[in-house]
Amino acid sequence: MSVLVDTSVWVDFLKLGSRGASAPLATLLTRHEVVVRGQVVAELLAGTPPSGRAELWMLMAGLPWIELRHDGWRRVGELEGDLLARGYRLPLTDVAIAVTAVDGRASLWSRDARFAHFAELLPELHRFQPG
Repeated sequence: MSVLVDTSVWVDFLKLGSRGASAPLATLLTRHEVVVRGQVVAELLAGTPPSGRAELWMLMAGLPWIELRHDGWRRVGELEGDLLARGYRLPLTDVAIAVTAVDGRASLWSRDARFAHFAELLPELHRFQPG
Protein backbone atom coordinates (compact mmCIF):
# COMPACT_ATOMS: atom_id res chain seq x y z
CA MET A 1 0.00 0.00 0.00
CA SER A 2 1.15 3.54 -0.78
CA VAL A 3 -0.29 6.67 0.78
CA LEU A 4 0.16 10.13 -0.72
CA VAL A 5 0.15 12.41 2.29
CA ASP A 6 -1.21 15.92 1.73
CA THR A 7 0.24 19.07 3.26
CA SER A 8 -2.56 19.31 5.85
CA VAL A 9 -1.55 15.99 7.40
CA TRP A 10 2.18 16.73 7.30
CA VAL A 11 1.72 20.10 9.02
CA ASP A 12 -0.20 18.50 11.87
CA PHE A 13 2.35 15.68 12.18
CA LEU A 14 5.37 17.98 12.12
CA LYS A 15 3.84 20.22 14.80
CA LEU A 16 2.27 17.64 17.11
CA GLY A 17 3.84 14.29 16.26
CA SER A 18 2.23 11.43 18.17
CA ARG A 19 -0.07 13.82 20.05
CA GLY A 20 -2.00 14.95 16.98
CA ALA A 21 -4.61 13.53 14.64
CA SER A 22 -1.84 12.70 12.16
CA ALA A 23 0.02 10.40 14.57
CA PRO A 24 -0.62 7.29 12.38
CA LEU A 25 1.79 8.85 9.87
CA ALA A 26 4.66 7.57 12.03
CA THR A 27 3.52 3.98 11.42
CA LEU A 28 3.15 4.56 7.69
CA LEU A 29 6.67 6.01 7.56
CA THR A 30 8.06 3.02 9.45
CA ARG A 31 6.35 0.67 7.01
CA HIS A 32 7.71 2.64 4.01
CA GLU A 33 4.17 3.26 2.75
CA VAL A 34 4.39 7.06 2.35
CA VAL A 35 4.92 8.73 -1.02
CA VAL A 36 5.26 12.46 -1.65
CA ARG A 37 4.98 14.81 -4.60
CA GLY A 38 6.97 17.94 -5.30
CA GLN A 39 4.11 20.35 -4.75
CA VAL A 40 3.48 19.10 -1.19
CA VAL A 41 7.18 19.26 -0.37
CA ALA A 42 7.38 22.82 -1.75
CA GLU A 43 4.37 23.88 0.36
CA LEU A 44 5.99 22.42 3.47
CA LEU A 45 9.33 24.09 2.79
CA ALA A 46 7.60 27.43 2.20
CA GLY A 47 5.97 27.22 5.64
CA THR A 48 9.14 26.16 7.46
CA PRO A 49 11.54 28.68 9.00
CA PRO A 50 14.88 28.82 7.13
CA SER A 51 16.67 27.13 10.03
CA GLY A 52 14.57 23.97 9.65
CA ARG A 53 14.42 23.66 5.87
CA ALA A 54 17.57 21.55 5.39
CA GLU A 55 16.38 18.94 7.89
CA LEU A 56 12.90 18.86 6.37
CA TRP A 57 14.37 18.53 2.88
CA MET A 58 16.49 15.56 3.99
CA LEU A 59 13.39 13.84 5.36
CA MET A 60 11.33 14.47 2.23
CA ALA A 61 14.12 13.69 -0.25
CA GLY A 62 14.50 10.25 1.31
CA LEU A 63 10.89 9.28 0.58
CA PRO A 64 9.60 7.87 -2.71
CA TRP A 65 8.20 10.58 -4.98
CA ILE A 66 5.38 10.32 -7.48
CA GLU A 67 4.67 12.96 -10.10
CA LEU A 68 2.33 13.44 -13.03
CA ARG A 69 3.21 12.56 -16.60
CA HIS A 70 1.88 14.40 -19.63
CA ASP A 71 -1.41 12.49 -19.79
CA GLY A 72 -1.91 13.13 -16.08
CA TRP A 73 -1.84 16.88 -16.67
CA ARG A 74 -4.51 16.42 -19.32
CA ARG A 75 -6.67 14.66 -16.73
CA VAL A 76 -6.04 17.50 -14.28
CA GLY A 77 -7.27 20.09 -16.78
CA GLU A 78 -10.31 18.09 -17.78
CA LEU A 79 -11.26 17.32 -14.17
CA GLU A 80 -10.85 20.97 -13.18
CA GLY A 81 -13.15 21.93 -16.05
CA ASP A 82 -15.74 19.35 -15.01
CA LEU A 83 -15.61 20.57 -11.41
CA LEU A 84 -16.07 24.18 -12.51
CA ALA A 85 -19.05 23.16 -14.66
CA ARG A 86 -20.64 21.68 -11.53
CA GLY A 87 -20.03 24.83 -9.54
CA TYR A 88 -16.99 23.66 -7.56
CA ARG A 89 -14.09 26.08 -7.57
CA LEU A 90 -11.18 24.05 -6.28
CA PRO A 91 -7.50 24.92 -6.42
CA LEU A 92 -5.75 23.36 -9.40
CA THR A 93 -3.12 22.14 -6.95
CA ASP A 94 -5.73 19.97 -5.18
CA VAL A 95 -6.88 18.53 -8.50
CA ALA A 96 -3.26 17.70 -9.35
CA ILE A 97 -2.78 15.97 -5.99
CA ALA A 98 -5.91 13.85 -6.49
CA VAL A 99 -4.93 12.81 -10.02
CA THR A 100 -1.37 12.07 -8.89
CA ALA A 101 -2.69 9.74 -6.19
CA VAL A 102 -4.84 7.88 -8.72
CA ASP A 103 -2.09 7.68 -11.36
CA GLY A 104 0.44 6.59 -8.73
CA ARG A 105 -1.95 3.94 -7.35
CA ALA A 106 -1.80 5.51 -3.93
CA SER A 107 -4.47 6.32 -1.40
CA LEU A 108 -4.76 9.99 -0.52
CA TRP A 109 -4.60 11.14 3.08
CA SER A 110 -5.77 14.69 3.53
CA ARG A 111 -7.58 16.57 6.27
CA ASP A 112 -8.93 18.95 3.63
CA ALA A 113 -12.69 18.46 3.13
CA ARG A 114 -12.48 19.78 -0.45
CA PHE A 115 -11.30 16.38 -1.65
CA ALA A 116 -14.81 15.02 -1.02
CA HIS A 117 -15.93 16.86 -4.17
CA PHE A 118 -13.87 14.44 -6.27
CA ALA A 119 -15.89 11.37 -5.32
CA GLU A 120 -18.31 11.46 -8.25
CA LEU A 121 -15.91 12.68 -10.94
CA LEU A 122 -12.88 10.67 -9.85
CA PRO A 123 -14.33 7.49 -8.32
CA GLU A 124 -10.97 5.71 -8.51
CA LEU A 125 -9.56 8.10 -5.88
CA HIS A 126 -9.16 6.15 -2.65
CA ARG A 127 -9.07 8.19 0.54
CA PHE A 128 -6.90 6.89 3.37
CA GLN A 129 -8.71 6.78 6.70
CA PRO A 130 -6.43 6.16 9.69
CA GLY A 131 -7.59 3.82 12.41
